[in-house]
Amino acid sequence: MSELRALIADRPASEVKRVEDAYVFAREAHEGVKRKSGEPYITHPVAVAVILAKLGMDTESLMAGLLHDTVEDVEGVDFESIERQFGPDVRRIVEGETKVSKLSKQGSQQAEVALTGRDMQAENLRQMLIAMTADIRIIVVKLADRLHNMRTLGSMKPEKQQRIARETMEIFAPLAHRLGIGRIKWELEDLSFRYLHPAEYEYLTSRLRTRQEEREALITHAVAQLREALEDDLELPEWVSDIDITGRSKHLWSIHNKMQKEGKALEQIFDLLALRVILTARELTVPPGTDEKRRERAEETREKRVCYHTVSIVHSMWTPLPGRFKDYIAVPKPNGYQSLHTTVISQSGQPIEVQIRSKRMHEVAEYGVAAHWMYKQGDQLAQKDRENWISQLRELQNEINDASDYLDAVKTDILSQRVRVFTPKGLAVSLPAGSTPIDFAYHIHTRVGETAVGARVNGSIVPLAHKLNNGDMVEIVTSKNGKPSKDWLNFAVTRSARTKIRHHFSKEERQDALKKGHDLLERYLRKRQLPVRQLMRTKILEEATQKLMGTRNPDDLYLALHAGKTTPAVVGRILSPSLAQEQAAALPSRRRLPAPQAHEPGGVYVEGFTTSTKLANCCSPMRGDQIMGYLTRGRGVSVHRLDCPNMIRLLKDEAERCVAASWDAGTTGSSIVELDVVAPDRSGLLADALRALTLLKVSPMKIEAGVNAENTAHIGLRLAVSGNAELERIRNALMKVEGVKDVIRGGRKARNGASG
Repeated sequence: MSELRALIADRPASEVKRVEDAYVFAREAHEGVKRKSGEPYITHPVAVAVILAKLGMDTESLMAGLLHDTVEDVEGVDFESIERQFGPDVRRIVEGETKVSKLSKQGSQQAEVALTGRDMQAENLRQMLIAMTADIRIIVVKLADRLHNMRTLGSMKPEKQQRIARETMEIFAPLAHRLGIGRIKWELEDLSFRYLHPAEYEYLTSRLRTRQEEREALITHAVAQLREALEDDLELPEWVSDIDITGRSKHLWSIHNKMQKEGKALEQIFDLLALRVILTARELTVPPGTDEKRRERAEETREKRVCYHTVSIVHSMWTPLPGRFKDYIAVPKPNGYQSLHTTVISQSGQPIEVQIRSKRMHEVAEYGVAAHWMYKQGDQLAQKDRENWISQLRELQNEINDASDYLDAVKTDILSQRVRVFTPKGLAVSLPAGSTPIDFAYHIHTRVGETAVGARVNGSIVPLAHKLNNGDMVEIVTSKNGKPSKDWLNFAVTRSARTKIRHHFSKEERQDALKKGHDLLERYLRKRQLPVRQLMRTKILEEATQKLMGTRNPDDLYLALHAGKTTPAVVGRILSPSLAQEQAAALPSRRRLPAPQAHEPGGVYVEGFTTSTKLANCCSPMRGDQIMGYLTRGRGVSVHRLDCPNMIRLLKDEAERCVAASWDAGTTGSSIVELDVVAPDRSGLLADALRALTLLKVSPMKIEAGVNAENTAHIGLRLAVSGNAELERIRNALMKVEGVKDVIRGGRKARNGASG
């Protein structure tokens, strides 16, 4: 607690008192509780509060950091008591943390069941991101909590270390990056790297350690040289009150990532060593009455001028490497990061990266969104960008119900690496790395995307599949005759663009389906020499649709005809009672069929017929499948799956004998299904497959196993399932078994090379 007191000593006495009260409350609540490491539990919330204090977070955040585990872990402590003692802001942050932690623990307890663990983890993270949209401080406290847990991860079991490190690398480090909190991002990545890739981590650590003294000597000498050059400059003292120069080594994960992506050896990484120059500008003197925004613009202009002047001094001292200068001041990163980066060859021949930024830019780079509580200057802190992506989180929350799909969308659209490109008018657009002009076009407007026929990037014509880079100027060429291509789905990156492209084609396909359904019915009526214009009047079609489908929109009827959910014969009988009588007379054998039971085996209802039904052996339909009946001669109605090859042939050749069928909602029961599990043969494959079924509490009625000449194993399973939903769960579980390539419905018919 002494470190925390020292960090908040300069705050008002009333705020210090509130933090100390929160500490006392948390200490008493966690009295006698130990962490996995054996330390008193109170050390964790105190460490979280220290991290938050170093970020400069407000007093409410520090109190929430101290209290974030009290409601969940301590009996008798609730959110109302937190609010009474510490206020509504602290309650909101603690409540957000508690909901996320509760879900996280549930997910951990069930992680041994692959499906449940994945779903629960996704739901946990979804709830956290939703909570963050209510108060950004919730996620900053969560990041501090995760950072301390990662620092103390050594006391956990190896499998838990891996799971937590992977989640940290995929979600929490990108979140810290998106919020611009560089100091947390780098540490989370390096700690995750240590547990996810221990061999590579040790290799890099040992290699860098062997030449550590040499590197430190190079850095010390370079810092002294640069400081002397800057202090000797005649212009800088007029603008700058302080120059801070520090040396650092590149972060381990960043080195590893660069080696993997670029296929380079450690010796080929040019920016292992870096100098950071932080310039504190002198207070700007402005005439009395100067507009505040004008003063801020003047300060920002001077900051930039000082940084550009400093890089000119660096380049006059050391030789810059061509192509290694990056201007993130003129073109900031999407998270608000601003700095000049240049790589030079020092006098010792060693490449050194030099980063140059103002003190304000440095605070934003290190503390990101947390700097908002330091400066209270939202327009200087890329607040607009952050508000935009928080709005994206809300939009995704409204659009996507499935937790796993939501998490995938967040990773792709929001937490991925970003590029910032510009419209011809100079407006900045932030897109995921790898985005193309198509993503840019749909980001501007749906109509721009749908009419795009080409693109210019930096004045040059490029393909629509061209990958955009940071700082590109993008112009979309449109045509009133332009329309989307399905090929665009192969290179569009953003979920928004892909969704809009799919929507265009689903709309187009709907119009095509409506026309084909209309034509199908019209041809059938003409073939039977019925009055087409009279029977296809809107009012008559509405009544037919109401009888058949429960709606009054003829479009539903046309779509059902096109999809094969009903047939022209069925619709014709409803439109023309005389046609129904004619068809009944043509099928006298129907009258000799035995009377049906109240519920036929399988629970199938056949539209317009009271004959017996039989599930076809060729496709073995089960509850949940789309089905259709075929009126046989003397054997009732044979019910097939809609995708059964026999049914497809009958619809083409004998459409008038095909009748609509559906599962009777009043019956329940199991259906027998046969599955063929296909995988390269290996030891333990059958045991793993059966273990997956056991976890789902499914017992096979029959098991066959064999290996064909190509060393491919086939495991035949006969199962009783309640419907398609259960079948899909079983199939997903089997597909996750190591080595499984496919799970085919159909049993022996599908196992072409198996031997038993």
